[in-house]
Amino acid sequence: RDLIDTALACGGRYYLPYQIHASREQFLAAYPRAPEFFALKQRVDPAYKFRNRLWDAYLPPGADWPLAMPHRSL
Repeated sequence: RDLIDTALACGGRYYLPYQIHASREQFLAAYPRAPEFFALKQRVDPAYKFRNRLWDAYLPPGADWPLAMPHRSL
């Protein structure tokens, strides 16, 4: 998470790998338009058929953004 904070402090972003490391705050700081994208995803895929670990972590089935996003501590 320190490395993510450093990238954000320099105005950068981090790669969204299949391992979810970022906190809620870090994710939103790096990807401030994520709520718009997640809303579109929910409209286009209401049955939640297309998913992966990123979706499972940040937008679980049946959840509302942004409350759905868990606060993870590692």
